Order: sequence, then structure tokens, then C-alpha cells
Amino acid sequence: MKVVMISDFFDENLEYQENLVSETCIKQGHDVTFVTSTFRSVFDYLTDRHDATAAPSTYVAKGIKVVRLRYRWNVMNKIRRFTPIDGILDSEKPDLIYAHDITLNFPEAVRHLRRNPSCRMIMDYHADRTNSGKNWLSRTILHGVIRRHYLSQARRYLSKIFPVVPGGMDFLREHYGVRDSEMELLPLAIDMTSARRIREEKQGCNLRAKLGISEGDIVVFTGGKFTPLKRTELAITAISKLAHLPIHLIVIGEGEKSYPDYSAKVFATGQGLPNVHYVGWQDREGVFKCLDAADFAVFPASQSVLWQQAIGMGLPLVVGDLGGQDPSYLNAHDNMVILSPDEITAERISEEISRLAVDASLRERMSRGADLVADEYLDWDKVIQKVLRFVEIPAASPGGVLTPSASKAN
Repeated sequence: MKVVMISDFFDENLEYQENLVSETCIKQGHDVTFVTSTFRSVFDYLTDRHDATAAPSTYVAKGIKVVRLRYRWNVMNKIRRFTPIDGILDSEKPDLIYAHDITLNFPEAVRHLRRNPSCRMIMDYHADRTNSGKNWLSRTILHGVIRRHYLSQARRYLSKIFPVVPGGMDFLREHYGVRDSEMELLPLAIDMTSARRIREEKQGCNLRAKLGISEGDIVVFTGGKFTPLKRTELAITAISKLAHLPIHLIVIGEGEKSYPDYSAKVFATGQGLPNVHYVGWQDREGVFKCLDAADFAVFPASQSVLWQQAIGMGLPLVVGDLGGQDPSYLNAHDNMVILSPDEITAERISEEISRLAVDASLRERMSRGADLVADEYLDWDKVIQKVLRFVEIPAASPGGVLTPSASKAN
């Protein structure tokens, strides 16, 4: 099968969904071409520092053919459209077009589907109330008019829309009028092959030794991009209240240039605490090694793929639910402690850390639950079948025109 993916950002060295979908397709014997922008740094992408002079390029990374295109439009770093992709689609001849979020290049994809009725198209979706639609202009113009216009052109040709969190389904209903029958949850799965290997090799033991952590000490994991929404400083403060316990905190990640004051706050909160270990930004292997060194993980607020990675490494989780994302779908086997918005405080987090630190049997039960959740929901080798199954749908009506899927919009 030939898959063409379209996404505004792609870095083959990160542990993002786009990477793992692509790599899993390659592992299962499919061909993948990834159409993306000239952005190379995730921090530049997140802070809208785009170099319009960067040259387009095509190369192969981890078996994926990566095609980097310039933007034809880039209005206020919000309304972006690549240079035309008709030629790429015609030359690649995909069986499946996979759009990561709403792309303003949907018109070319739709033209290709009309010319090639055996091709199918799906889209995943990462926006929800916690990360999008924060003001009237965004809700009314960006989502309510511009992106809605482009999605409306593509909806009848999309075999399925895959929000990655339940809150994404709510967002699509509210701002785009998408019906439940058009959507299916696609959790952010992880590379379970690497996770299992690192656990079997006990690579976390080496990291503990390097950080001077004794074998019998309790290790807590936290981190990610240092942004105010993550509330990382609460995890550090919570640890500081537990000096009577043999407990350490591993903090991965680094600050974003958009939030220098907050980044400074994260580092200042742990300054002088010998049991708080800042290990910086980590690649996929590094993240798994840090998780393997830990007994459980704490994420004060705002979901990220680190939650799934921690579950995949068999860790119990303490997480804060800010509202609008609903993490309960990751708690199918009581492997998480979920704090309500008013419970997201250093004191409350400290209580849960203390409870898990002193109760080994509770940690073991939650760890077994995490392993079950990972096996059932987060293994890309299984999850990818949701993505690829639509290619088998009968493609054309008797008149040779693409027959829309059952999720066709009115």
C-alpha cells in the first residue's frame, strides 16, 4: 500500500504521532511519502519562527520519503498552505491520503480523489478547547470560517476523522458541525517495540547510577515542553515537601523561547534541591530510559504524548485534568490518579506522590493496569489497523464517481 501523509510539521527524530504512524506503516511493509513544511525545529514551529527562505527538499529518513515544501500562503502564521501538491499526488499514486489536522491543501487532495476513485482519505485531529479557540477571532474566523470552509470541501471524501483525545470530538462538533458517525477516537499510541526492549534491558538502572540515585529510592518522572499550561513547577514543589522520604524527581524537557519567565521559574523551583534532576530535552530513546528509571510519573496539567509513553513503560500516573481533554480513556484499568481542576495544587500532588511512594502494592497494581492499557490501546502495531482499514472499502459507484463513506456530511 502507498500512503501519502500531509502535515504542517515533521521531524523524523521526535516521538510524535506523525513519526510513529509513518514508521509503523514502513515496518508493516507499506510505502510512505510525507509532505510537510520547511520547519526543522519543533520550537521554531511552536513559536511561529518560520524561515521563508528555507529551500524545499526531498530525502529519505527511516524509510520515509520526506518532501519539504515552501508555503504558498502564510498569513499571520495561522493560515498556511503549501505550494500545490497535485504533482506529488499524481506521481506517488497513493492508495491512502492521511491528513494530520485540517490542511488548506485539501482542494488538491479532493481533485486527486475524483480522478482516482480507488484512493481513500482520512484525517486525524489534535485541537481541543485547551489548545485552540482561545479567543473570539480564533473561534469565529480561523475555525468558524476559514478552516471550516476547507474541511467542508473534504468531509464527504473523508472515510473517517480521528480526534486524538475525546475533547477533540467535542471541538469538531461545536465549531465544525461534525457528527459522531464521522469520527472515531485514535489515541496517541507509542513505539511499544522500543518500550519493551528498554524495559527488558533495564536501561533505567544505568541512568539511576549516573544520577547518584540508590536502588531502593523512589523515582518520579515529569517534564515536557516548559510552558505555563503544563504546571511543571507544581510537581517540583510537591517533591520539595517530601524531604522525609527517599524520593527523587527526574525532569525532562527545556524551555520555550516564548515563555522565558516560566522556564526560569521551573529551574528556580528546583534550585538547591539535590533530589531534583534536570536532564534536558531527550530523544525517543532518552525519554524511555528516563521512564524506565522511574517508579511512577506525575503530570500536573495538559495532556501530551508523554502520558502515553509513561503508560507504555508500565508506570502509574498522577495527572491533572484541566477540563476539555478528559484523560479517563487512558484509565481503563485504574492505572491513573486523575485530579480535578481545583485539585491541581502542589499540596494535593504531594499527597498522591507520598501515597504512591510508601505503598508498593498500590504501585504494582497500577503498573499492571498500565501494561493492560498499553497492550489494548497504545500499541501502534494494533492501532494502525484502524488507519489502514478504509482502503478496503469499495471505491467507486457504477458511474465511476467516488462513493462517499457512511460518514458523508449533509
